[in-house]
Amino acid sequence: MRALGIPARIVTGYQGGERNAVDNFWVVRQSDAHAWAEVWLSNQGWVRVDPTGAVAPGRTGAFQRLLAPQGAMAAALSSVSPAMAVNLRAMWDAVNNGWNQWILNYTQSKQLNLLRDIGFESPSWEDLSYVLIGIVVLVSLGGAAWTLWERSRQDPWLRLLHAASLRLAKAGVASTLSTPPRQLAQALQHTRGSTEPGIDAIRDWLLRLEAQRYAPDKGARAGLVTLQRQFKQLNWPK
Repeated sequence: MRALGIPARIVTGYQGGERNAVDNFWVVRQSDAHAWAEVWLSNQGWVRVDPTGAVAPGRTGAFQRLLAPQGAMAAALSSVSPAMAVNLRAMWDAVNNGWNQWILNYTQSKQLNLLRDIGFESPSWEDLSYVLIGIVVLVSLGGAAWTLWERSRQDPWLRLLHAASLRLAKAGVASTLSTPPRQLAQALQHTRGSTEPGIDAIRDWLLRLEAQRYAPDKGARAGLVTLQRQFKQLNWPK
């Protein structure tokens, strides 16, 4: 057209797209990319002249996409269940879009719109700060409740042994998570001897802790409570 003296230009963009049934957003991919020509006609301005319509009418009429080569996994999944492949891709697109909308593009206007959705008529930065503080408090309470729940599930005997191991580690008595109380008592006596005040009491306490676990009597629960109380009264070496 330029050779004939008619102004012409190339335009690039996208055509087509599809609506994602998961989040109801339109998805426009690189496979929807398209280029066409425009020419300048008197009294009409720029007019689209797309030669693709003659070469591949489906691209301009039915918005057919360019098919990118599939990997081995995608090809295998499509051959087994094409519908499943389409649904998985739709869900993945929805996840990516949610990440973009609520994390990467979470602007001030979206924050204020969120406040309006939860009941604030004229939201401000002060309202946003109150909401953030409330969220932090709720998350902290949830974390504390989870910690207490986890501690209630953990074996109290193991917690007591671990606490004793930490006290003895400060005194130079090395141990591991699998070191039993009797071995701790032997290591304590070897490291600090029996002349230092409180060592014999700690050694006896460790042996009773082992007996409570492996040779318990009918009052095993009460015995553990007693050991927990005595743990705080012992003169642990520094």
